[in-house]
Amino acid sequence: MPIPYAQIAQQNRAKVVQNMHQAGVTSGFAYLKGGSTEVRKWTDTDAAFRQESNFFYLTGARVPDLHLLLDLSNSTSHLFLPNYDPDHVLWCGPSPSPKDAVEMYGVDRASYIADLAGELKKNENGQIHVLSGTDVAVLGEGKIVEDGVFKQAITEARVVKSEGELEIMRKAAKISGEAHVALMKAVRPGQGTEQELHALFEYECFRKGGRFQAYTPIVAAGKTGSILHYVRNADAVPADPSQLLLVDAACEVDCYAADITRTYPVGGRFEGDWKTTYEIVLAMQKAVLGAIKAGVEWEDMHRLANNVMLDGLLKAGLVKGSIPDLHAHHIPALFFPHGLGHSIGIDVHDVGGYPPGTERINEPGIKYLRMRRKLKEGMVVTVEPGCYFVDPILDKAVADPTISAFLNLDVLARFRRNVGGVRIEDDLVVLKDGIENLTGWVPKEIADIERVMGGK
Repeated sequence: MPIPYAQIAQQNRAKVVQNMHQAGVTSGFAYLKGGSTEVRKWTDTDAAFRQESNFFYLTGARVPDLHLLLDLSNSTSHLFLPNYDPDHVLWCGPSPSPKDAVEMYGVDRASYIADLAGELKKNENGQIHVLSGTDVAVLGEGKIVEDGVFKQAITEARVVKSEGELEIMRKAAKISGEAHVALMKAVRPGQGTEQELHALFEYECFRKGGRFQAYTPIVAAGKTGSILHYVRNADAVPADPSQLLLVDAACEVDCYAADITRTYPVGGRFEGDWKTTYEIVLAMQKAVLGAIKAGVEWEDMHRLANNVMLDGLLKAGLVKGSIPDLHAHHIPALFFPHGLGHSIGIDVHDVGGYPPGTERINEPGIKYLRMRRKLKEGMVVTVEPGCYFVDPILDKAVADPTISAFLNLDVLARFRRNVGGVRIEDDLVVLKDGIENLTGWVPKEIADIERVMGGK
């Protein structure tokens, strides 16, 4: 049986309060404001409501205009609700009562927002800890504290997932993975558009419970696969069956995200330079998946992927020179210009990537790592190596005599004509001695992709 989110939220609140106590904050309140309904500018049309991530993490509430107060002296929670007028009820329906809210969300107490001022008067030391940028209008004369303690307490709590959270993430991964398979089966050379495939992906997710996408889907055919966050998704599917389709898309379930990328030929069979590029990326990912476990440094995993890429580039004849010289001149970053992956959870690019005091590495490619920390058991991370032929990057490299000396220009020109980019991405739970791959079942081996696309 799935764990009710009210129970998960109770555990989450306990983790956050414990983190604040460990930071020396044992009295006062912590205040968090939930999301509000927004409208398109200059209209009265509501945008789809999705709860603010931290607020959902601590409450599980999916409705807008709520407020949460945590009493740090006794570790209790108090949820404050809007008392809407009859017109609001007419258009939007009734809202939970305080009694309903206690049962639905597992908080200790619930009241209407008018009672907040009276509750704040009980504050022993007058301090109210908030996240930076919080609208504190309802807090009155309390002593507002934005020292980062509350933020760090939530961040570190969110970094390691509970079993209840992992259950939700497994569901998001399953729905998203099945949508990827649906696209593999649907695509045909010269038929339809990226937009139609995008629509099919969202349909497959929505009908199975993934109402919201975790991010805007990337459905990139041919050369557009070299654009890392290509979201226009409007081009025709190429008629050339060798051309690749890169699909980076996933839904969220109960605000928890999946993040999956698969790349495959629109004709269903890998050939030539496209196959060579794909094999390089698959080898990069396999090496990293085999090395991840609790205690490893994330930047070491990125460098491992670089090492495997360099071996593949040399074998493909794209680059030349000694391995130390190629690394010293950051040649892998010409083809792998982004970070290896990131933490994922209640946001697709989840919190906690850079603990306080951690600096970015100022080197090409690796400087874009979204996370630089030692992996902990229970973290969930993505591993998404890629190999791309990005014209602005390669034009600059070819024009630089120092860098172009490491490139086989004729071979590079051929790959640039043929291949846009390849990325392969999975979501992993970090274990003590390895991983649980939440999305590894989604076809990525060449034989498996070809079998699915061939209707077998």
